[in-house]
Amino acid sequence: MKICGACVRELPDGSYSEEQRGLRQSIRRCEECVAAGNQLVLMKKGRTRSEADDCPICQLPLPLDMKHLSFHACCLKRVCDGCVLAARKRGMWDCPFCRAPMPKEEHVPSMIQKRADKGDPVAIWDLGAIYEYGKYGLVKDMTRAIELYERAAELGAKEAHYNLGNLYAIGDNVEKDMDKAIRHYEAAAMRGHVSARFNLGIIEGKAGNHVIALQHMMITAKFGDEDSLNTVKRLFMARLATKDDYAAALRGYQSAIEEMSSPDRAEAKALAPDDIRHVN
Repeated sequence: MKICGACVRELPDGSYSEEQRGLRQSIRRCEECVAAGNQLVLMKKGRTRSEADDCPICQLPLPLDMKHLSFHACCLKRVCDGCVLAARKRGMWDCPFCRAPMPKEEHVPSMIQKRADKGDPVAIWDLGAIYEYGKYGLVKDMTRAIELYERAAELGAKEAHYNLGNLYAIGDNVEKDMDKAIRHYEAAAMRGHVSARFNLGIIEGKAGNHVIALQHMMITAKFGDEDSLNTVKRLFMARLATKDDYAAALRGYQSAIEEMSSPDRAEAKALAPDDIRHVN
């Protein structure tokens, strides 16, 4: 008996083609679902960004490039550089969202720890990242980082699933395990994590599952991810995607870029990060 990744029914082996039987559950479809064109659950979920991916000030989707936003330990909010710049230009030097004074670096871990102790998944995930990279003067501790990531993942933090996926895919301080990596990437992707879905697309492409790879890349291109758009273009050039596929990906990409754009963000992007923090 095997579970179909589209209808999620447990069916006898004879319900699947030989090709489908060899696939893992998340991308396996029974013959009935193949004939009906039923979409995989993995492709149904995570097709839109959640409100948690919006800047809490301007309410626009946050940039995909982390270099163009900042994380604030006081309120655990990610704020786009456009809103940070706008606040600085008005003479506001505290947190642009909650107005709390900007903490000293040595105080950041304890601030986040307090929120983590109360079960905040974002705080638990961020604390894991602090231990993974040894930030704010703390000693790098991968065992502690993985423990925190796993706890945050259990609470639904897609970023924690993504970080775990990366650790298991690379084998950095943990035994390399692609099955675990894929499971975490899938969990993150179904919660709308763009990079996790992009990585799944790359993995499927390398495995020769080009139809699945294209589906992942079509979704992430429409989030505004340039690497995904370029991958769809390469698939088109290799005759593994149609002209309509590329056109749809390009339209979706352009729409997402427009949705993430604003005059303040454009002005901030033209400045170096340190310049944004010292605007008068």
